[in-house]
Amino acid sequence: MIIRKAFSSIVLALCVLVSFAQNHHSRFESIDVQHYKFEIHLNDTTNRIEGTAAISIKFLQAANDITLDLVNKSGDNGMLVYSIQKDGNDLDFKQANNKLEILLNEQVQAGSVVKFYVAYSGIPTDGLIISENKYGKRTFFGDNWPDRAQYWLPCVDHPSDKATLEFLVYAPEHYEVVSNGLRVEKKQLPDNMEFTHWKEDVPISTKLMVIGVADFAVGNKFKANDIPISSWVFEENKEQGFKNYKYGAEALNYFSELIGPYSYEKLAHVQSKTRYGGMENATCIFYNENTGTSDRSQEGLFAHEVAHQWFGNSVTEQNWHHVWLSEGFATYLTNVYMQHFYGDEVFKERLKGDRERVIAYSKRNLAPIIDTTVTEYIRLLNPNSYQKANWFLHMLRIKLGDKTFFEGLQKYYHEYQNSTALTKDFQQVMEAVSGEDLSYFFNQWLRQAGHPIFDISSETLEQKEVIIKLRQIQKGYFYRLPIDIKIIYNDKTSETKTLYMDGIKKEIECSFDTKPGNLKIIIDPDVKLLFEANREKFMYFFGQIIDPIKKS
Repeated sequence: MIIRKAFSSIVLALCVLVSFAQNHHSRFESIDVQHYKFEIHLNDTTNRIEGTAAISIKFLQAANDITLDLVNKSGDNGMLVYSIQKDGNDLDFKQANNKLEILLNEQVQAGSVVKFYVAYSGIPTDGLIISENKYGKRTFFGDNWPDRAQYWLPCVDHPSDKATLEFLVYAPEHYEVVSNGLRVEKKQLPDNMEFTHWKEDVPISTKLMVIGVADFAVGNKFKANDIPISSWVFEENKEQGFKNYKYGAEALNYFSELIGPYSYEKLAHVQSKTRYGGMENATCIFYNENTGTSDRSQEGLFAHEVAHQWFGNSVTEQNWHHVWLSEGFATYLTNVYMQHFYGDEVFKERLKGDRERVIAYSKRNLAPIIDTTVTEYIRLLNPNSYQKANWFLHMLRIKLGDKTFFEGLQKYYHEYQNSTALTKDFQQVMEAVSGEDLSYFFNQWLRQAGHPIFDISSETLEQKEVIIKLRQIQKGYFYRLPIDIKIIYNDKTSETKTLYMDGIKKEIECSFDTKPGNLKIIIDPDVKLLFEANREKFMYFFGQIIDPIKKS
């Protein structure tokens, strides 16, 4: 997922999305949804939808009732449940506080799989965005992250519960309908209506279960690694849209080779009304509608959202506080993609930009990447989850080396493919592959707020030796880390020394023999470390810093 600046500033400031508390553990241990089959009826006269949900649930413990998430009717909006059935018999239920409690007529034993039928209707206030696109045309787009599926679908609206899925959509015939998985059927109906059936056979979280209904033009159809790829753009901008959406194959091919086989049946790139810059819905990525007409390259955005098909979708964070396992991975893999196709200098410049965003964000909100104090989950979409987590992965790669690092990513993907994971699971995999205890490394970069801040000073001893001193000046935690210092002499020769800070001493120093003329000194010349400093590049002449060099 990529956040648009306007969305970030408005939503994060005003908190327009109120999420429910992540009190899910008891339900996680009690039930496991196996399959959803949603029948949705749409029309062009009102925003009311009619729905029927067939939900197959496996009971992990014996129970007399279960609870699903569904935003209840309030005023003209929200969902009202008419009936719930099991085995053809009506069940009692309670709908209140955005929960749907189903009362069983007899206790269901552990291990049983029961199918429930929920009939409901209403006007969704969120989740299913019913609006007009930039051309004034009516559209319907699912936009569920983080826990907004419950605004239009009765479900277990939590990333830990993954299930297979079907959407059976009844809509006016002028629309095209796209969704997760493969299209099973499409047929004309009386009264200018059309039926479209999509089916996803790979389990996914509700945050990724969507439909897109609009006057689409469909093109860019081809295959990559035998996976069908297509673009769905608005009819009015199809020429520019197909041009902008041409990046579907490169990223899929690259990540398949780098990480492992793609998990799903197809990949559709869809111009949409998502509030985000891009939303990584499984097999069916939604992009903000302006991406279809923008003159800017969309390649980085496409790489980010395609990377999510591996991390975020197939390997899903088990709860939102570990969203860095999704967004940090997608951000770093986008940088790795750019490194592969455009070279090291582009890669380093992107990392420098990411570092600046992390530093700037820390001035506004000093918090760790894994921040369990957050209950409004939209606030987790911040530079810590994206850019700082991306930097964590980069430093882990530097620490372990390319071979071990990417072997670890492949193993992690293989072990948790189509499942869920927490940070400790990723750590255990990387420790197994590397043979190293990574506890301190994971703790200091993921669970500590902030980053190392260096005060850098220097002195000359009898004009023969330059001493560079680094001192950590941030409050609280002191980091264990290596840092490179490069000195370039006036005759263009250079040398680099690596210093190691042990997390105990606040200050370290290194010395260089002087040569006639100015010295150019560069801290972290190869962009390996997340840090902040009073200076990173400077000129040095006879004991004086005479010309700080602007950061590139």
